Amino acid sequence: MNSIHPSPGEPGFGTGVSLFIDPRTCIDCGACADICPVDAAKPADRSTPEDVLRNAAYFADSEPLAAMDLDTWDPPEYQLWGGGPRRVLVIGAGPAGIYATRELLLRTDAEITLVDRLADVGGLVRFGVAPDHPNTKQIIHTFERILRHPRVRWRPGTTADELLGRPRADAPSRQRGARDSSSRDGAGPQPVSSDSAVMPVGQLPGGFDAVVHAVGAWRSRWVGIVGEESACTAEEFVAWCNGRPGASPVELKGPRAVVVGNGNVALDVARLLVSDDERLRSMEISAGVRRVLASSGIREVVLLGRRGPEDAAYTESALEELQAMSGGRVTLKYHANPVAWDGTDLRLEDGELISAGTLVTAVGFVGEPIDGLPFDDARGIVPNVRGAVVGRPGHFVAGWIKRGARGGIGVNKACAQETVQTLVNSSRGAVSPGS
Repeated sequence: MNSIHPSPGEPGFGTGVSLFIDPRTCIDCGACADICPVDAAKPADRSTPEDVLRNAAYFADSEPLAAMDLDTWDPPEYQLWGGGPRRVLVIGAGPAGIYATRELLLRTDAEITLVDRLADVGGLVRFGVAPDHPNTKQIIHTFERILRHPRVRWRPGTTADELLGRPRADAPSRQRGARDSSSRDGAGPQPVSSDSAVMPVGQLPGGFDAVVHAVGAWRSRWVGIVGEESACTAEEFVAWCNGRPGASPVELKGPRAVVVGNGNVALDVARLLVSDDERLRSMEISAGVRRVLASSGIREVVLLGRRGPEDAAYTESALEELQAMSGGRVTLKYHANPVAWDGTDLRLEDGELISAGTLVTAVGFVGEPIDGLPFDDARGIVPNVRGAVVGRPGHFVAGWIKRGARGGIGVNKACAQETVQTLVNSSRGAVSPGS
């Protein structure tokens, strides 16, 4: 995001002792905090009042930028590959795919074909961010501007198979009670081709010089308990709330719900489950989703952490937001290892029973294998070196399928930049099979 100033080309860049974050364009993606080498970037509620005032004063006499980093195109620093126009296929139009496309436009003269099996750009920003965080979703409008660049060919609702003239092979929908047990402990089910190009090992699809796989990691990890197949996953819950095409309806039953997990997604689920009618009406959700949430009868949520609070993955600001709105209806329970769920009781390792009508598991996400590419089951990623797929020349990865399901939206920008730099470096002076 174009939120941090002074930026290159602005007065004071490289000479001042501080950088400032414009609250008018910041979307709270957390990228600055993630990549700051000295931990100087902090949420406002963790900064000193003096620093907050100084930051606000820096922008007091300036108009907010109408653009958010992707709206304008600086003169590209071309690193031409030679041999005429080149074509790159980018699979996946979430943050990683969009940032990779942007970087290719800025650093090469390539023509980019961008495909996504869904009809809309945004990926997990559109269908994974909680609906009560609309500011975070503002970046979608910026992503959409990329699609209008003259060197981008946008193919929504299209798989790579269809693009290449093969029959569409959509990933099987994960119906409740029918999840493949191979998803346990981070390993995905058998390779599917819902997003990625299926091709003989080591070959590129016809007409393309490189493929960037940015298909994400959106399947929920299994906790590994008896009866878990009848629980609801965070993937299912958030997709249903956001109206993702193909999402299955979710059934909720009170008076108590248990959410297994101690990350921000687990807190998102808890926050939505205890939202009152007024809060639900303020969200951009369907009438059906609003009705189910409002009539669930859930009056209490237990957030179950298998480790201690010192190992919790949620941010302090997310926890404070939950505590401020929940009215004491959310309980955090640590060092609690669930072992079995029967639809009415969750049994813990120490024998304790927690009665609940709803169980939601939110212990992280995992990538799935891509046909024709190697896959690391333990980490849920495609093995790569700085984005270049190991043993598959011309194939690259970006985003969660590259580094695992960690890091916020903005982190994908740096991730995609690294991948495209690797792609450009490996392509210089070489004529690839698709040329």
